[in-house]
Amino acid sequence: MSKSNVENIKNEFLLFKEKAGKPRYVACFGKTFVDENNPNYEISQKIGKSIVENGFGVLHGGYIGTMQAVSSGANESIKLDLKKNEFWNIGVPMKTFDADVKRADCVHLTATENIFDRKRILIEMCDVCVVLPIGGMGTLLEVVELFHINQINSKFGGKITPIIFFGKVWKELMDEITQKLDLKGQSNGNGFTTYIDDLDQLKKELKGAIPTVL
Repeated sequence: MSKSNVENIKNEFLLFKEKAGKPRYVACFGKTFVDENNPNYEISQKIGKSIVENGFGVLHGGYIGTMQAVSSGANESIKLDLKKNEFWNIGVPMKTFDADVKRADCVHLTATENIFDRKRILIEMCDVCVVLPIGGMGTLLEVVELFHINQINSKFGGKITPIIFFGKVWKELMDEITQKLDLKGQSNGNGFTTYIDDLDQLKKELKGAIPTVL
């Protein structure tokens, strides 16, 4: 995708955000191919509902699995609040998935050409990131990229996006990664990562999750 097309999608998001009343948005990263019977599907649904209840819009990958779970939870919360509309729940699709994968029930941006541009939209347009309790390599890729952007911006100046990890698997994994790698001269994430296990903690973290710009 050309730079101009990425910018067009960003502008489209800003238009949707305007129509929503300019809330801050939480990008949710999680596994696409998850069955509805998986207990993490229900948890992801509750997370989506909680995010909107606490005054944030949701931004996600826009397809099945945890994306649909988050979307359905967000929609449930939107229906209960007359001040909120469909633009509080936005998906970021891509052409590769559109060929075979069903889209989530939400408002969708124009489909990106590839996973790299899709990831860029999610990372650059969100105010906070919530990592859902189940994920695969794609989820890890998204998280690591945002983590590294925060490291760079911590050192050289720029937007620091809070990352909220839901579930102990992420704490174990990220501890292992940061302990094994050489992070000398870089942030280990203490200033922008939080690890939580329940919805009450999520509510608390969302209330205090405001991006900083160095």
